[in-house]
Amino acid sequence: MKEVASRAGVSLKSVSRVVNGHPNTSAEVREKVERAIAELGWRPNTHARSLRTGRTGLIALSVPDLRTSSASHLAQALVSEAERQGLRVAIEPSHGRAERVRRTLDACGASFDAVVHVGALPAGIDPASLDPAHPVVLVRAAESLEQAWADAPPEAAADGPARDAADEPAGNAAGATGGSRTPRDGAAAASLDSVDTDSDASARAVHHHLRTVGRSRVVILGREAGAADGFTRALSRAFADAPVLRPSHTADRAAGRELAAQALAAAPASDALVCAEDELAIGALSLLHERGIAVPGRIAVTGHGNIDDGQFTTPTLTTIDLGLPSLARHVVEQVRARLDGDRSPARRIVLRARILRRESTLGLGGIGPTGAVGGAAGIDPDLGPGSGSGPSPAPDPAAAADRGPEEAPWLG
Repeated sequence: MKEVASRAGVSLKSVSRVVNGHPNTSAEVREKVERAIAELGWRPNTHARSLRTGRTGLIALSVPDLRTSSASHLAQALVSEAERQGLRVAIEPSHGRAERVRRTLDACGASFDAVVHVGALPAGIDPASLDPAHPVVLVRAAESLEQAWADAPPEAAADGPARDAADEPAGNAAGATGGSRTPRDGAAAASLDSVDTDSDASARAVHHHLRTVGRSRVVILGREAGAADGFTRALSRAFADAPVLRPSHTADRAAGRELAAQALAAAPASDALVCAEDELAIGALSLLHERGIAVPGRIAVTGHGNIDDGQFTTPTLTTIDLGLPSLARHVVEQVRARLDGDRSPARRIVLRARILRRESTLGLGGIGPTGAVGGAAGIDPDLGPGSGSGPSPAPDPAAAADRGPEEAPWLG
């Protein structure tokens, strides 16, 4: 390191910051150090560094599985951001088994410096028993934390003002890109840091959009029972009278086909399928195409997750973009702050998502909010100012008029 510092004309501390991927290092210093490293052929001794610092530089990503595109997209976003900040990620699939999650948590401090866990912790794992020196950050655990945070006073996020309480689901505070709360005393479920997207605001945006395009007889296609599924619950709140169908297995494309067939049989008058995963929506589109059912002429379809394939389906898929790069950045920053000694109360960060309006609800001739033909991506106003690239189109007054609760006859 001394030779690298001398060759680059910088301090030892600067070399250390570059090697460890510290985000607050100038591009000029980073370039000098990296050039000196390349010229000298130096490689950091990670084993020696681990012995000196007591850290491995490795965080575990505990996920139920990687069988769906949404799960793999989230994992990739976290891996990319961790690498950007000088950390490595080991993916630990739990397959929904508590003992596998416990084994990953027990390895904290030995194999891993920290754990990022997707979903709520399984029953029987007490957050209070975890060592704060080896942080655990929860992702997509909103439903399990909702009540624990219900009485928490909102605080403004570092990068955006707190949202108006009137527009806030219980227990959340969010700004243009994020927000945080401090948990109430004794709330064990909220004693860990968490990062999530605002499922309620996303569900309200889907509800608003479908009302605007004149759809009111909705069937919700949710995730499998037992899965972390806060968005399906949020959809049930937004579409209070809509039936919910769930697959018996993973919420993949095959499940989407099956559920779409069930929806057509159970609710033949339905005019929209609202899906908790893009995978389900793509499967539903396949079934509808096979049966010659026009989308969106006869049935509109929406997804959740904005996986790449949704841009290439026919028609293209209206969906919720979760902003995974931003979510991953907040997760890794929380991990780094705790590893650097931050012992402040746990924070819950809730990020804004956005609805991308495409052909599966607007049609091939739809006009997106940017004025482009073909259902250009855009944002519904429910998600707040500053989240879109242009103004939303004026809704059809007849379609957007207030409607009372839907009657049940259309369910057949």
